Amino acid sequence: MMEHPQLSFGGFMLGVVALVGWILWVLPLWSRHGTFFAVTVVPSFRSSPEAARVLRGYRLELLAHMAMAFALVTAAARWREAVLLALGVLWLAVGPLVSISRGHAKVMPHAVAHSTIREAPLTPRRMHLPGGWLLQAAPFAILLLTAAYLSAHCAEIPERFPVHWGMDGQPNGWSVRTPIGVYGPLCFGAGLVALISLVGYGLSHAARRIPAGAKPADSINPGQRIALALLGVEFFIAAMFALVGLLPLTGSPGLAPVLMLAGGVIACVILLLRWQSQGLGASASLAHPGDGTPDACWKLGLFYYNPEDAALFVEKRIGFGYTINFARPAAWVMLVLTLLVPLALAALTIPRQHR
Repeated sequence: MMEHPQLSFGGFMLGVVALVGWILWVLPLWSRHGTFFAVTVVPSFRSSPEAARVLRGYRLELLAHMAMAFALVTAAARWREAVLLALGVLWLAVGPLVSISRGHAKVMPHAVAHSTIREAPLTPRRMHLPGGWLLQAAPFAILLLTAAYLSAHCAEIPERFPVHWGMDGQPNGWSVRTPIGVYGPLCFGAGLVALISLVGYGLSHAARRIPAGAKPADSINPGQRIALALLGVEFFIAAMFALVGLLPLTGSPGLAPVLMLAGGVIACVILLLRWQSQGLGASASLAHPGDGTPDACWKLGLFYYNPEDAALFVEKRIGFGYTINFARPAAWVMLVLTLLVPLALAALTIPRQHR
């Protein structure tokens, strides 16, 4: 058992907060050259004094939100209060969104008309998931092999084993040797992987296609890029839940989850930064500002609602990745599934803890 585990946990969480803070610091600059805080502008506006004032105001507000989040996370590690940790995470999630919306409102007076020119690519859309079905099945195979290993060593599993640890590093939740107790976490992980695969499939088939002139040099469309990143997330989730699934035999996860999480975060940041820089470099050569979507359809600069757009997924105007078109009924179905499926899986597959 590590010495002063609550300090180690607190230090790790502070590191996560710092990483998220850095991403939020540069987030307004991760957009097309013809947009700023989700508003269509002339490309030269980004280097204007007014844009600098908006960005400076956003970052000052961000520093205040970061300070509050740091304080709450530090207090959670010091006094071992999970409520303070939850408040810190919530503040870090909601506070910057409010600041982005305020920046969006400040830039709106400088908006220009978006381009109504629509390009129709003559090349067929890539309809397959990255890696094909063989690679897509690999995360499920990891969980299935873990289940087979547990079944082969069933006699070695104790009647009662720890499944949850507090911030002091001591086990505070236990499970028993039942089918749900042993295989429940693996089933939960398989459900999450299936849900992420569904999102990746949707991105590959129903995402708005960007103009041909904005494609990076490697010609992989952004929907395929994010689907590939989601495949990496699937592997990460499968590995983490395989590790959790082995707890009946190992008794303690040790530092493996922290190391895996740190490695996964670093890999994702490196890949996303590389992809985003390629996309921004290509968008700088476009003759028309913006992304072809109306500013009025971007509510608070964060939520896209356009009944006239048939696309289910559209490129975000701030940051990287995609967001859903809330005017499409299928988007609400996917949103409900994303929220309810993990809760239902947890209720059905995760055993009730015994203290």
